[in-house]
Amino acid sequence: MNRRTLSWIVVAVVVVGAYLYGALDDGPPRTNADRAHALAQGFACPVCAGQSVAESDVPVAREIRRQIAVWVDEGRSDGYIRDQLVAAYEADIDYNPSGSGLTSLVWILPVVAGVGVVGGLVVMLWGRRDAGRAGGGERASDPVPETDAVTAAGRSQLAVTVTVIVVIAVTAGLIVARSSGSRSTGDSITGGIRETTRELLFEAQQIVASGDIDAAVGIYDEVLDRQPSNVEALTYRGWLTARSGDLDAAVAYLEEAIEIDPDYSDAHLFRSIVAIDQDDPLRAEAELAIFDSFDPPAFAQSLIDAAELRPRILRARQEAALAAVDAVVSEADPVAFADTSLVVRDVALAAEQLAAASRLLDAVGLFDWVLASHPDDVEALTGWGWLVARTGDAELLDAAVARLDRALVLDPGYPYALVYRAFALNQQGDKEAARADLTAFDAAEDPPADLVRLIDTFNLRQNLSPP
Repeated sequence: MNRRTLSWIVVAVVVVGAYLYGALDDGPPRTNADRAHALAQGFACPVCAGQSVAESDVPVAREIRRQIAVWVDEGRSDGYIRDQLVAAYEADIDYNPSGSGLTSLVWILPVVAGVGVVGGLVVMLWGRRDAGRAGGGERASDPVPETDAVTAAGRSQLAVTVTVIVVIAVTAGLIVARSSGSRSTGDSITGGIRETTRELLFEAQQIVASGDIDAAVGIYDEVLDRQPSNVEALTYRGWLTARSGDLDAAVAYLEEAIEIDPDYSDAHLFRSIVAIDQDDPLRAEAELAIFDSFDPPAFAQSLIDAAELRPRILRARQEAALAAVDAVVSEADPVAFADTSLVVRDVALAAEQLAAASRLLDAVGLFDWVLASHPDDVEALTGWGWLVARTGDAELLDAAVARLDRALVLDPGYPYALVYRAFALNQQGDKEAARADLTAFDAAEDPPADLVRLIDTFNLRQNLSPP
């Protein structure tokens, strides 16, 4: 094989290498959000006609996009994600042809075709060289024409060259087929993220503390570009959005954060505040109850206090409950409680609203209305006793303790009756019995947070401490 032949083979290898690199390289490093979106475009919506998961907004498509984002942020490979989705939704969901079996030809044939063009060029140039030699040999000054042996050697070299090209083409095609859908953004060909999301989140917190909300929003958006399922970024992006007044957009961020990580307490707190701002006290109360179950940090309590969240929720719930109860009891011929759709919780909230308006008799009357239908209802007995005990009147205290005693006979571990009776007994001077109730309350596995706050607010423990 002469030097010119070798040079053409080198050219062919270089061209094939460049083609292969172009087929495998995705360009500059992409963010996780880019990669998640690209993956979503490669899957068909399972319940839509002609739409990809990236295009559709039906619930199943949103769930698939969310799960893709989580997998991408976890560092899962494209192949892993594709296998999981195909297993869950069948192969028809995958727009991308497989890298194995008959469908691998979709990947192999374009590469073979490209390398074949290069091979054809080599063969054509080789033929021109042979033709030039044959035509030039007739001149007297040219060397003696090629013998059959020389011609055979040339053909042998051409066969070797074509074989090398074919091997390169098939190998390149197989590499493309095998690598399709298996490379993640963490692989060397795509590079890595230079600055960690943790550094960005810390920077955003610092900027929020300085009051530059717009700059903080920009940083949270950058984090979400890199990690669409970053719960902290989603949560605080939602909170800052709420502070700007766009409550609907804030809800979208916060609910996505809660869906991804239901145990991230800050998301529940901010969702509660947004819900009460949207006049949805039921949702606000439910989210705050979840938040309270996570042993929240001290800073969160200051935020709750600043937003007046607890009193706003309670006031809204009481107003709604009083309206519902009034609609029933204000009729000319009131029906029995058992014949209504109300629950005792509604009556208790309405009674508290009446008591706050100095209508104690009306409040107590609501509990009497419930007890007329359900004389052994523990919640109604406890509510009646607590309303009356707060009057401080000695005779009424006896009646209150009697109702609370009855509630605890029916349910010895009912936490509200234990705490309310501890307060009543303390007012009567029976500190030993009050301490026993408080000890029983402390033994509960999951004491209600509102009772814990009540005890702390009125210093019941200190008042019951032995001298």
